[in-house]
Amino acid sequence: MTASSICSPTNAMASVASRRPAPRQRTLPGVPKKFIVPPVLREPVLHQQLAEILRKEIGPEGRVSIDGVVWWSVDMAAYAGRVPGLRTARGCIAGIPDIDISWLGRSYRVELKAMDGKLSPAQCQVATAILSSGARWAVVRSAAELLQVLDHWEIPRTRRLRIL
Repeated sequence: MTASSICSPTNAMASVASRRPAPRQRTLPGVPKKFIVPPVLREPVLHQQLAEILRKEIGPEGRVSIDGVVWWSVDMAAYAGRVPGLRTARGCIAGIPDIDISWLGRSYRVELKAMDGKLSPAQCQVATAILSSGARWAVVRSAAELLQVLDHWEIPRTRRLRIL
């Protein structure tokens, strides 16, 4: 070995790094250790977050905004221990989207899904029915996607939030 290779900055950094303990990282099975994976935002937390965004961008749920937009959330989730017959007897069906928005006589429906979430067969069936009736329907997985969908549908909002 030459003196230049022993004293090179690369070798000096490697020798210092080898003396320090490696920092602990959280990783998932099958994911290389150099990548840190953020946790997946579950649907109830996402639902709460997006409801707060709609309050700021459109107005309170169930109240008509100055631009004539009204929205509300629907919670028809099948919680453990509940009897589905109670809902079906009243005409409630599985697959109903999480958020309803109405503006200028048009219906807009938003289904919320976690990043790793998938639509159920019932949700696909209801989405097809909604789209066939002429209403609008979208799947949203983040706050940024919600704002993009509102803008794509040209629903008036305050534009207080700009999420990249």
